[in-house]
Amino acid sequence: MSFEGRSNAEAEQTADSRPHMAVALPTRPDPRKRLLEAMIETVALRGYDRTTTSRVLSNAGLEEAVFSEHFHDKHHCFAEATEDLIGQAERAAIAQFELDAPWEELVRIGLERLLDALAEHPDAARVLFVEMLYAGPAGCERQREVTALFTSLIERGRAKSPYADQLPPQTSEAIVGGIASILHRRTLDGRVAELPSLAPDLTYFALLPYLGHEGALESAAATSTEWRAGIDWFPR
Repeated sequence: MSFEGRSNAEAEQTADSRPHMAVALPTRPDPRKRLLEAMIETVALRGYDRTTTSRVLSNAGLEEAVFSEHFHDKHHCFAEATEDLIGQAERAAIAQFELDAPWEELVRIGLERLLDALAEHPDAARVLFVEMLYAGPAGCERQREVTALFTSLIERGRAKSPYADQLPPQTSEAIVGGIASILHRRTLDGRVAELPSLAPDLTYFALLPYLGHEGALESAAATSTEWRAGIDWFPR
C-alpha cells in the first residue's frame, strides 16, 4: 500500500496503526556496581597492593571521572566492595538460621551453602579470606562483627547439648575460628574449588562438642539437597 497522494495526517495515522515491535536492549549494571565488581576481580587476581585505580577502571570499562563520582580513592572502593560481600553473607547466614529445621541441620545447611558459594565465587573467597587484611582497622572490626555473628549462631547448640556444663565458654568461638583458618589456608593455596568437599568434616567438627561423636557423625553424614537453593551468600 502506498502513501502517495495522501495527506501527511492520513499517512501518519496509517503508520501509527501498524504494530510496533518492542526491542529489548541489553542492560549493564550501574557504574558503581561495575566498579565494585571490577575491584573484587582485580584484587583477587593481582592482590590489593598491586591493584591500581586505572586497572579497576579498565576492567569495568569506565572513565576516571566516573570513579571519582562514587569513591574517594582505591581504598574507599575496596572497603565498599568488601562491605557488599560481608553484608550479603551476614544476611544469608541469618536467613539460613531462620529456616524451620533443627539447629544441627541448620549448621550443616549453612556450612554447605557457604562452601558452595565460596567455590562458585573464588574471587570473593580470595578477597574475604586473604585480601581483607588490607581493609584497615574498619575492615578488621567488620571481620570481628561477622565472626561474632557466626559464633552466636553456633552457640545456640549449647542450649540443647547434654554436655553444656562441660563445655568451655569459648567453644563456639574456637569452632568458628578453626573453620575460618581452614578456609583461609585453602584459599591461600588456590584450592577454593575443593571447599564443598569439606562440608561433612567441618560439620562434624562444628557439632562434635555439642552432640558428641555419634550425634555429630550422623548429622554430618546426612544430605540437605532440598534446602540448598534460594539463599544467595554473595552478590550476583
